[in-house]
Amino acid sequence: MKSRKNGWIMKQTWENLLFLHWPVEASWLQSLLPPKLEPDTFNGRAWIGIVSFEMNHIRFRGLPPVPYASRLLELNVRTYVKYGNKQGVYFFSLDASHNLGVSIARNIFHLPYFRATMSVSIDAERVNFSSHRTHKGAREADYQLTYRPISDPYEAQGGNLDYWLTERDRLFIVRKGKVFQGKIKHKKWPLQQADNDVLLDSLSQPYKYQKDEAIAHFSKSVTTYLWPLQNVTHT
Repeated sequence: MKSRKNGWIMKQTWENLLFLHWPVEASWLQSLLPPKLEPDTFNGRAWIGIVSFEMNHIRFRGLPPVPYASRLLELNVRTYVKYGNKQGVYFFSLDASHNLGVSIARNIFHLPYFRATMSVSIDAERVNFSSHRTHKGAREADYQLTYRPISDPYEAQGGNLDYWLTERDRLFIVRKGKVFQGKIKHKKWPLQQADNDVLLDSLSQPYKYQKDEAIAHFSKSVTTYLWPLQNVTHT
């Protein structure tokens, strides 16, 4: 494990996480992506996901937890892409509950983070999560949902859809015509099947959310290590 962690710059623990995914046409998804990236598909279908969770114990390597920003809530919209022979995550948006955390993420990782007012509460095993985007100049995005695990924990196996959707070890951004990757390492997700109820949603409207085909997974906790962005543009 020591060698895998070598070079990481940020450590975070993600808790009470929901993956909510639905399929979309790959040709349509391509129209939303930067030209250098292409949709990754599973059995010919592309997927978009909304992921909500609480982030704790945030710190940079060699430093104590970030003052006043070691805990925040996050809600992101993501999809799965390829660049050459590399597979990874591409984020359409990431809403977060802490202004300093948003600034750090936008300036260091150049990710599309937005400020939001967010809350979470837990009643027994049911998580109640809400978000209202407040970022100046950004489009409206309200989201409120409840979710809970409904199965025993398990580790997804390679070749299965739930593994393909969740076990990703890199993200991509495209900036000024160049492609950058950020590596992400963590132990396998302890997944559970989940029940969820979306109560308010102006977040998923541009992404063809399909409730009847959506699938949900819950994960209680995983600690992640993030690497600095690396230019991987093909020459």
